[in-house]
Amino acid sequence: MIGEPIGTFFGPKFLRVNEKGQQVFTCKATSAGCANGETTDPTDEDKVVIGNANPDYTIGLRNSATWSRFDASWLWRGEFGGNVFNNTGLVYASKGNALQGRNFLSSALDQQDNIKEPSKYSSRWVEDRTFVRLQNLTLGYQVPTSVTAGRQTRVYVSGDNLMLFTKYTGYDPEVFVSSGLASRGIDYLVYPPSRRFTLGARVQF
Repeated sequence: MIGEPIGTFFGPKFLRVNEKGQQVFTCKATSAGCANGETTDPTDEDKVVIGNANPDYTIGLRNSATWSRFDASWLWRGEFGGNVFNNTGLVYASKGNALQGRNFLSSALDQQDNIKEPSKYSSRWVEDRTFVRLQNLTLGYQVPTSVTAGRQTRVYVSGDNLMLFTKYTGYDPEVFVSSGLASRGIDYLVYPPSRRFTLGARVQF
């Protein structure tokens, strides 16, 4: 779109679920079926910018410390602002899946939607992607040379992706899809990053 960044989400703006269990969206007065600025069946004319996948800013904090023979280093990363389209939630958080004999998320049971109400792409499924992550923590120990026959030896344990703080309801807000720039920020059955631990030693000969 002219004037909008790559990764912009464009669609209906969700308002609420009405007493009939139908999703209600904003609409333009000229749109078919629009009444008092609301509709249950949005058209292309009703679509607006509902978010974008680009963070407003990112931060990183790396530091280290030593004490006697021990050392430690850590890296915190954070991204603030921007959005994620939770397509996994759109597809699997619908009660309508029960009518088709398909699996669905338990969160669908808490929704007011009628069981016959279909899933509809809208701002309802576009969430804040703000997060802070403990990317790495490493702890090391310099072994006395009297134990290692004079060789400088450091043993260490390291952990990656140890903690994640976010309000995003999916697995991980930092999603990347390899199919191109236009697919950034779309979470559809994306496997979350693993938590990894490494134990090692560095010996100087």
